[in-house]
Amino acid sequence: MPTLLPGESLTLSCDIETHNGHQPQIYWLNPNKTKVDGNRGSSGGKLTVSATHQNNGLWTCVVTTNKKEYKATISVTIIDLSPAPSHPLYISKSSPLTIPCSILPTVSWEQIKAKGVQGVHWQFLPKPSSSLISADPQRLFSLSLTEPMTWTAEQDRKLSPAPNLRKGDLSLTRNQVIGEDRGDYMCTLEFKNDVTLKRTIHIEVLEIMSSAGTELISGQQINLTCSTGHVLPSDVRLKWVPPQPSSLQSLISDHHPACLIIPEVGTGDGGKWKCELWQNKSLLTSATITLKIKSKLSVWMLVTICGATVIVILICILVLILYRRRNRKIRHLRHRLCQCKNPKPKGFYRT
Repeated sequence: MPTLLPGESLTLSCDIETHNGHQPQIYWLNPNKTKVDGNRGSSGGKLTVSATHQNNGLWTCVVTTNKKEYKATISVTIIDLSPAPSHPLYISKSSPLTIPCSILPTVSWEQIKAKGVQGVHWQFLPKPSSSLISADPQRLFSLSLTEPMTWTAEQDRKLSPAPNLRKGDLSLTRNQVIGEDRGDYMCTLEFKNDVTLKRTIHIEVLEIMSSAGTELISGQQINLTCSTGHVLPSDVRLKWVPPQPSSLQSLISDHHPACLIIPEVGTGDGGKWKCELWQNKSLLTSATITLKIKSKLSVWMLVTICGATVIVILICILVLILYRRRNRKIRHLRHRLCQCKNPKPKGFYRT
């Protein structure tokens, strides 16, 4: 069973003994069951192609002679990484993240080591808008190839390797994404003779930013911006979903602006605002922000409240004054009724 790296030459031969001078018809079926002529690159049943991950699997040689058909199969193993996503991975801020990378399921670590693997690592190149601007990729993790195989972290970015390393899963995960996670992540296998297998995964982080925070007073102006930090591709559109009572429910066009300007927010604008990214009819991701809007008191309401407060205070003061005056009168009256220590009743006394 041949085991090859991408780019190496794959040669398959299929021969049959012939009698009576009949020339057999020979062709190959690749792992996708697609017919490949047997004389491609050579003659007869010999096939020579440059190895790719699409060649990985079971090949079938089909021979037809004397109106009879014969088949023979051979398994081919191509050591390669699974294809990377063809488009950026869009994810919203504070959501969990998985950066995919894996070895083809039919490939074992024993086969990889037998082909002379020299190193396995992850690198990260931040987007230019990120605060972590660097001309060179940052080394995130390196894999120790001695048993037991383990990852060694070289940068603290809150990323964790997937637990299924023995099954060929090289993915990275993170519990909550931040804006600085946007950029290019490179999963690399290095072999001797300068052969390198690499997959690059583009991560875009969607987030909503408010010009006035999330707690506002009715009547304030606010700008809501939904962005990945870069211009969106032409086939990706943005859609706002305001709260149900909001005055901006009239956003009915297919392409909403990235920045919403609300001159005066009302209490109906409070609640959860959602920004969605769509590609054709597929929802890529969405981000949310919750606004708290407090009612703004009018001038007359303030005057009324202040006036009522003053009246209550004056009434309390007046009651206190009257109460104290009443107590003073009672004490004075008691003093006049009792002027001596041993008062005698009125009448005539003998001298």
